[in-house]
Amino acid sequence: MQKKKRARALPLCFFLMIAALTAAFFLLPKQSFAENEKRVLAEPPQWSWRALLDGSLTEQAQTYIADHFPLREAFVGLDSYAQQLFGRNGDSGVYRGKNGFLFAAQGEVSTRKTAENVRKIRDFAARNGLAATWMLVPCSGYTLGDCLPRFHKTYRDGEILDAAKDAAEGDTFLDVRDAFAVPDQTQLYYKTDHHLTSKGSLALYEAYCAAEGLQTQTFTLTQTSDGFYGTAYSKSGLWLTKPDTVELYTEDGGDYTVTITEGAQETTFSSLYFPEHLKDKDQYPVFLDGNHSVVKIVNNRCKNGKKLLILKDSFAHCFTTFLAANYETILMVDLRYCRTPLTATIAEEGIRDLLVLYGAENLATSTDIAWLALL
Repeated sequence: MQKKKRARALPLCFFLMIAALTAAFFLLPKQSFAENEKRVLAEPPQWSWRALLDGSLTEQAQTYIADHFPLREAFVGLDSYAQQLFGRNGDSGVYRGKNGFLFAAQGEVSTRKTAENVRKIRDFAARNGLAATWMLVPCSGYTLGDCLPRFHKTYRDGEILDAAKDAAEGDTFLDVRDAFAVPDQTQLYYKTDHHLTSKGSLALYEAYCAAEGLQTQTFTLTQTSDGFYGTAYSKSGLWLTKPDTVELYTEDGGDYTVTITEGAQETTFSSLYFPEHLKDKDQYPVFLDGNHSVVKIVNNRCKNGKKLLILKDSFAHCFTTFLAANYETILMVDLRYCRTPLTATIAEEGIRDLLVLYGAENLATSTDIAWLALL
């Protein structure tokens, strides 16, 4: 009798668990955004005969159920730690490294594509009479190889940097590998994110000033914020990873006007920092409010006539909060979003210098640089 009861108990418990999860799926409120994963969740499937017949309705339903399944993030985390336990480090696209570092695995990169993109930027610079300086930031997996797990795919940033340097020909090319020869205790990259820390960006700033003959300015650490979870964390599912600390450095007496342009809309601010983002898990947008089409920075205390165009990705955001102290005007352009003609603006602003600041992998894979031929 006891054996029969135990035999019936297991399927009964399983049935009750399924019933509870099903009820929870229908009764619990649905979220529109997964904060840990930093992505928008699927919306309810839209019924139509066409969607039913072509199978897309079933796909929508499966995605919706998967995104809103009760305790979904907990199950994602359990799966990620199980993969670690069974030696499958990196299956999520993120390696769990030493000293708390998470490293995004590198996708396919091409040195040929790298050279093509460099030439397109050089053509743009020549058309607008701009003197170009290049800074390409290698990923953390390449720079911090000693912290990688034993088994991992090869990071090809060195090949990208060499190909870009060759294609840049007579332009000034600042090899960041030399700039990052800093004391071991300096944390150059965030542990949960692919970006440089403020200290890493400061090292980049000092190297740029040395190459361009600029005087480095003095900055003071004025604010720190714990609780930053970056993109590597979001992809990893390793929810027990400790967060990073974000540091804000300011110039004594700094006075800036920051104009952000998105399409026809312009918004003006009086600070390089946007502290409202420190309330979020992703705190990196505290630097210049994150990704925007065009950002113009005017240093109201600087009248040295120096004006700079930066073609960039998000590696430039923290870096530019330092560099702004040395220029009267900086125009930051993100080709992922900008479709506005630039030639007239460059002439109107009197810009003669160009800084190309990208993550090495981003330059090697970008398809947006082709837009420069039309800008």
